[in-house]
Amino acid sequence: MLLEVLSRSLVARTTIAAALLVSVLIAVPMAILIRADVRATRAELAIRAELATKIVLDDAANALWDLDPEEAVAALAPLRSIDAFAEAAILGLHGERFAGYRKPGVGPLPDDAATSATATLERTDRNGVQRSLGTLLVRLDATPTNAAIRHDVMLLSALGAAVLLLVVVGVVWATRGVTVPIAGMTRAMSNLAAGDVSMEVAGRHRDDEIGRMAAALRTFRQNAIDLRAAKERAEQAVASKAKFMAAASHDLRQPAQSLLMLSAILRRHATTPETADSARKIEQVVLTLKQLLDDLLEVSRLDAGGVTATMGTHDIGDLLQALDAQFGPVARAKGLSFIVSPLRGSVVTDRVLLMRLLGNLIDNAIRYTPNGSVQLAGLETGSRILVEVRDSGIGIPEDRLDAIWEEFHQIGNPERNRDNGIGLGLSIVKRLAGVLDHPVKVRSVPGRGSVFSVAVPLAAEPARPAEMETVRIDEPSPRAAHGADRSGGVTVLVIDDDGFVLTGLSQFLKSAGHRVHGVSAVAEGLRGLQDGSIRPDIVVADYHLSATENGIEFIAQVRALLGLHVPAILISGRLDKDVVQRATEQGVEVLAKPVMPDRLSLLIGRLIRQDQAVPLISPSK
Repeated sequence: MLLEVLSRSLVARTTIAAALLVSVLIAVPMAILIRADVRATRAELAIRAELATKIVLDDAANALWDLDPEEAVAALAPLRSIDAFAEAAILGLHGERFAGYRKPGVGPLPDDAATSATATLERTDRNGVQRSLGTLLVRLDATPTNAAIRHDVMLLSALGAAVLLLVVVGVVWATRGVTVPIAGMTRAMSNLAAGDVSMEVAGRHRDDEIGRMAAALRTFRQNAIDLRAAKERAEQAVASKAKFMAAASHDLRQPAQSLLMLSAILRRHATTPETADSARKIEQVVLTLKQLLDDLLEVSRLDAGGVTATMGTHDIGDLLQALDAQFGPVARAKGLSFIVSPLRGSVVTDRVLLMRLLGNLIDNAIRYTPNGSVQLAGLETGSRILVEVRDSGIGIPEDRLDAIWEEFHQIGNPERNRDNGIGLGLSIVKRLAGVLDHPVKVRSVPGRGSVFSVAVPLAAEPARPAEMETVRIDEPSPRAAHGADRSGGVTVLVIDDDGFVLTGLSQFLKSAGHRVHGVSAVAEGLRGLQDGSIRPDIVVADYHLSATENGIEFIAQVRALLGLHVPAILISGRLDKDVVQRATEQGVEVLAKPVMPDRLSLLIGRLIRQDQAVPLISPSK
């Protein structure tokens, strides 16, 4: 295996050869250094032993001259204060032991664990002749010294290994960067494929294959960096949108639900054609609000990739005229001049998303223009049409041109007046522009106004004439009316913690001929069931009833108290998959707020006809 790798890889051969060479160059000096250190340490111990003999040489000689063993032992005793001292002995001329002293607590030492030094004991007699009396032997314990030598050897070996490793790593790096450009490019491409964009691709100003490979690799790396940045922006957007949706979805849908129910009641009980027409207009406005709310909540899925643009060819003039019809009256009611420049041309876009994008820009312009004008204009530039929303409003300081795209960021509204919105419009614009791939830019002069521009690509072919779409709010269809008649007279238990929604639902169902018991708390509803004052044929429950109670649990309690499988409808402005699944498992119909009044009537009629009350527990025989 190793031979196969070496035969196929110049990098491997070069690296191993360099590593072996460096190993030899480091190992040989390191071995010499260790050997020198061992010799120096042992020489130091030998010198210490020699010095020890000189300390007691004269006293030992005198004791031997006097042939006094006790005096000899006393002469050797000072040696015990010497570091590593083990034992000492006075020997006669023929090597016989005259006296000895061993340091307390030290046993006999083998020769390889001791360092010895000897000195000749001499004495001058009365005639002045120097006479040899014997030998002084001093032995030092070499065990601590040997341990120190081993420690030093290990330390130097570890240091050498570390230096060798660093040098080998350096050699590997050098060979990769200098001698093997193609192999280096291959590894870089592998890193990119694995998602590692931190590596740098060296710029090679060459015209051959290596240079072209390096240029392509740099392009791939930049694309990977752009993709990662886009992913991070998407994750931040998803987190931001999730936070907003969790807090606002339910509360935003509540008033829309109340308005729908109350407008339906007004339409149903209109006594004159004028009143009926006014009721239809009110309901039309409520439906428009509902659609805008649904669009806003749908946009929250943009960051999660849940909304994609359905691109088609559309006439830009038709889009501008539709915006004129929607926002012109609003601007003029505020005393502003609303001007839409005539423009014809076919563009490639998603009509709904572009209308939402431009609508947010126009709505912002109207909000922040106290007097003057708002203009919607278009300019053809190359392969694009630049749609501009111009206003003569308060303008935006230059240092805040980037911040305006952030969530909840507003200009000129420090008191957070809700009449000026909540600061989500431009953040939605930015996300819609990303989905549509229609770049949005802004330029502004404080005190003079702002210009927001959207670049929309021109279409190669003209757009087909759009079919006129009308939204008509009328009396319930025959099918709806039939459903309402069939379900008339049933007893409906309605529970919702929002007083306005509860009132709207209750009044609408009463106007449809039902007997309605409206409660705002779980305890109130259960109390009515227990005392017999409430016997519902069907239950309509909001999901979020309190911090600890919900509609699914309330429906289960109702069925348990009555012993009947009472038909039930669960409505809420914030439903996730788990809630829908739990409701479905219990046979509960689920509707998202705001619920269309006629749809609610149809569903009540169908449930009453198809799902008559069934005992939960079979009666005992």
